[in-house]
Amino acid sequence: MIFGPIAGYVDQYMSIRRTKSSAGFSLTTCGILLISSILRVFFWLGDRFDVTLLYQSFVMIIAQVILLEICLRYRTESHWPTQASFWNWPTFGHYARFLVMFTGVVTVAYLFFGSFQSFVDMLGYLSMGIEATVPMPQAYFNHTRKSVSGFSTVIIGTWFLGDAFKTQYYYFHDVPFQFLLCGIIQLSMDCIICFQLWKYSENSKGDDSNDKHPLLDLPVYQSEGHHSH
Repeated sequence: MIFGPIAGYVDQYMSIRRTKSSAGFSLTTCGILLISSILRVFFWLGDRFDVTLLYQSFVMIIAQVILLEICLRYRTESHWPTQASFWNWPTFGHYARFLVMFTGVVTVAYLFFGSFQSFVDMLGYLSMGIEATVPMPQAYFNHTRKSVSGFSTVIIGTWFLGDAFKTQYYYFHDVPFQFLLCGIIQLSMDCIICFQLWKYSENSKGDDSNDKHPLLDLPVYQSEGHHSH
């Protein structure tokens, strides 16, 4: 439960490092998981559920920071955003500063309102609601490109198996309802991406190297030996 959720991201990291291209992977995924995991830590402070899920959050934060850094490292200067917008900044430092500031704001809010159960519940719904959207940017990305090239099949495999496992884990263990709802939504989106893998598998073999990334407004380029299906 602690390390299983990051297995697919390790494979994606190795794929990006091997091809020296982060094309095919949505940076929005990193943002969603970082924000939701930070919120989950504070949710745990107010509602002491299974400590395994707390450790899982810390591991996920570390994994996503590492993945974010390598995604930005292999985004060439010519593909940097011309205008900064949320989660579309030119350097890793911008993302790091946002995460520190976000954590600081949530910390202050928790110090003031952490004794109110309604605030704690809100943290839970925000955390799990945001996490439930993890597969959505990738599904939209795949749909817009009509391709799944550059996206690690191991990630969707671990998403599907992991979400199926954690959903039944949430069902049979005493955890807040927010977790179960999140698991059901994620599992449904995983099924959609699995369908896309089948539907777009032929298109992925001849991707145009000049496709645009629909979420980050960055050119999606294809390097030699890239990871494809």
